[in-house]
Amino acid sequence: MKDSDIGICGLGVMGKNLALNLEEKGNTVSVYNRTAEGEEHLLSDFMKSHGSGKALKGFDSIPEFVASLGKPRKILIMVKAGSPVDSVITELLPHLDSGDILIDGGNSNFSDTERRSVELAKKKIDFVGMGISGGEEGARYGPSLMPGTTPKTWSKLKDFFEPIAARSFTGNPCASLTGSGGAGHFVKMVHNGIEYADMQLIAEAYQLMMNAAGMSHDEMAAQFRLWNEGALSSYLIEITADILTRLDEDGEPLVEKILDSAGQKGTGKWTAITALEAGLPGAIITESVFARFISAQKELRVGLRGDREARQSIKSADRKSFIDDLGDALLASRMMVHAEGFFMITEMSEDRKWGINPSLVAESWQGGCIIRSELLKSIVSAFENGQGIQHLMESPLYMNRFRPVEAGWRQMVAHAASAAVPAPAMMSALAEYDSLRSPRLPANLIQAQRDYFGAHKYERIDHPRGTFFHTQWSEYNE
Repeated sequence: MKDSDIGICGLGVMGKNLALNLEEKGNTVSVYNRTAEGEEHLLSDFMKSHGSGKALKGFDSIPEFVASLGKPRKILIMVKAGSPVDSVITELLPHLDSGDILIDGGNSNFSDTERRSVELAKKKIDFVGMGISGGEEGARYGPSLMPGTTPKTWSKLKDFFEPIAARSFTGNPCASLTGSGGAGHFVKMVHNGIEYADMQLIAEAYQLMMNAAGMSHDEMAAQFRLWNEGALSSYLIEITADILTRLDEDGEPLVEKILDSAGQKGTGKWTAITALEAGLPGAIITESVFARFISAQKELRVGLRGDREARQSIKSADRKSFIDDLGDALLASRMMVHAEGFFMITEMSEDRKWGINPSLVAESWQGGCIIRSELLKSIVSAFENGQGIQHLMESPLYMNRFRPVEAGWRQMVAHAASAAVPAPAMMSALAEYDSLRSPRLPANLIQAQRDYFGAHKYERIDHPRGTFFHTQWSEYNE
């Protein structure tokens, strides 16, 4: 019997669809699923549904699964992040040989990937941390893949993964080598952080249209479809229009029957934590994570509501200018959160020596992934033409896009505040935009306060950086 070309360990939603995608592209695929509680049936169900007439082999033991693979073995691990990944690696290791390749395709923390890469290198096992985006449909028909490994190891894998990946706007596979070590999972983490913010911004636009402008669900859906034809075109804008027109059994909009408490799997929180630990600006993503935390406090919010009523503040005659401003604010805020995310990528890549090419990252996000959008075209151009820029706002190509939408953005943030409609991500985006463009911030006063109460010292504008001073600010401190 022919050896399998690749193996997949884990037959959840993503694992089984990636197996079908790989098989469809001409590979013989071995599959294995751990018999965890509640998952005993996954392997048998998969083989019953898909095994007949396909180049798929199912195994219920690790030794048989590994033995079925051609050397060097290539095994894609698709299990829950954290200890389950370590458990699977521990089970696989006794059956592997030098030069075999393990690929973690889950949402692992990049620091775990760095650790595993070092540990497995000692055993001469190549380890790849590969971020995968696109959900169930993407896994089956074309995901965005973000592999982190060496060029040598990727050369042994790209013929498997490039054919199954989505395609960018220029037709290239959305499966470029991201960088070394934990780069792949780091880029996927930042992708998810941007995704959190993108979703929050769209939700804020929805609430402003509904509460401030009194728009019906059909009117809102029509507006999102119109936006999807222009600069705001994106997968998330597209599906929002579909969501707003879906009716429940009673004929009312289904979205209004859904409890306003948003869940999360933690990757957005990881992005915020990483920004804080690295000392990088991440206010928009962090506010979007906090917005989900606040949404989960449903009982507290209901208790604090009192007599507050949502109030419509836009008359029908003023609706067009309101919508124009809202579209401008949505686009500008989305531009800022992408700039925020890519700055994290360029700074962390330099710090960790990952060698990430941000232009290739932007191209790999143009198809398959959740944040795919028209905006990524300008990001590719900005990095390609920017000669090593670190922040997208250093690019004239990118900054020029803010000019026609800045006034509407400011108008909408002011309107949200006056109408008491919470818009934390939109407001944070504008604050970050203004802060980054301010040659002088009030941090001088903060530093004086720190020196006053804690003798933390300060630098002066009339002396070279790195020269520190301390002042006895009062008799109390003497």
